Amino acid sequence: MRWFVSFRYFLSHKRQSLVCIAGVTISVAMFITMSAMMEGFKDKFIIETVESSGHITVHDEPRETRTKILERVFTDPNALLAVDNVKPRDDVKKIKNAEGLMAKLRHLHGIVAVAPEVDGDAIATYGTKTLTISMLGVDPEQQLRVTTVGDDIIEGDFNRLRTTADGVIIGKGVADLLGAKLNDEISLSSNTGGHTISRVVGIFSTGVTPIDYSRAYMLINSAQTLLDKKNIINDIIIRTADYTQAQSYAAQIESIAGYKTESWQESNANFLKIFVIQTIMTYIITGSLLIVAAFGVLNILIMAVLERVGDIAILKSFGLSRTDITFIYVLQGLLIGLLGTISGEIFAKIGVEGLRRLPVHVEGLIKSDGILMSESRGMYIGAFISSMVVVLIASVYPARRAAGYDPVEVIRCAH
Repeated sequence: MRWFVSFRYFLSHKRQSLVCIAGVTISVAMFITMSAMMEGFKDKFIIETVESSGHITVHDEPRETRTKILERVFTDPNALLAVDNVKPRDDVKKIKNAEGLMAKLRHLHGIVAVAPEVDGDAIATYGTKTLTISMLGVDPEQQLRVTTVGDDIIEGDFNRLRTTADGVIIGKGVADLLGAKLNDEISLSSNTGGHTISRVVGIFSTGVTPIDYSRAYMLINSAQTLLDKKNIINDIIIRTADYTQAQSYAAQIESIAGYKTESWQESNANFLKIFVIQTIMTYIITGSLLIVAAFGVLNILIMAVLERVGDIAILKSFGLSRTDITFIYVLQGLLIGLLGTISGEIFAKIGVEGLRRLPVHVEGLIKSDGILMSESRGMYIGAFISSMVVVLIASVYPARRAAGYDPVEVIRCAH
């Protein structure tokens, strides 16, 4: 009987129920669509950054500067130890015995590939255009194992670094700013006095603007000569079996290497914080929409209760308990939530697919020829649970108010 009465009451307020269902539908659809959009941009940035730069980087410096002499005297770990008027030493930064360290790292569990790098700033000149770039000297074969830069080549071939004297591969943004094209010759110089004329043997595009507009690759020997870093390795790039576990691998490698070892999460911490803030704002906005929809459900159910005070008294006089009355009105709220959530998820799926196909050029932190959407099963499940919980909470008050009516008092007041 409770189910029958609840459905009858639900159908007797078709217009109000449809308005509530529409509110829940819009809220759920916006929740999923906005979440998919934020996740799409974040996934694009993370994947392209990780795959083009490596999962872990071993740098040519310790994690922190230690003052060992002072530590012998001041043993308190909280003591602030500093030496005034210390002149900087002109030490050449490098990873000592880099080949031996790389051989050791290759035998670690979970390490897929290891590659050496030498890096430094260089000035690229083409005609009247000049640009400061980040120059990476690499071994082409090993670099292609630790990164996917070979897949990002849009013109030329990464392996031409091996066959072309002083060849250079530049990012699409660098090429656009300089006006250089494939097989053009550009002038490269460093702050140490190195200079060379290099032929552009490749142009890459990762889709991550900071990389495409600043990075270039040379053969490691050529870069060492240009940057005046003969036989020096500054960084060791590592690829792991699971990039999501890069932080734990980095901690293990740092204990072995003795050098500062950064996972991709640590290297891109500032950008990841931006995505966290975006996610929080998305949930605040979409959560507010759900709350507004819940107030709509609350309002409709309160009106339904006030209109049927006499019916409630009659139902109670026929033997229905407070629990039965509560169930009748909570079920109405859940029906509104269920229908609104299901229709919202259907519209969200259509919206996500439609936005994904829009020919919109996006260029900012990342570059794309469409709106990036990344949906997951968990996103739909989360939207379903959230909307049903919010609607359930909104249904409790009017249901308990209906259950609290005394049939004797209601009938007496009616006369």
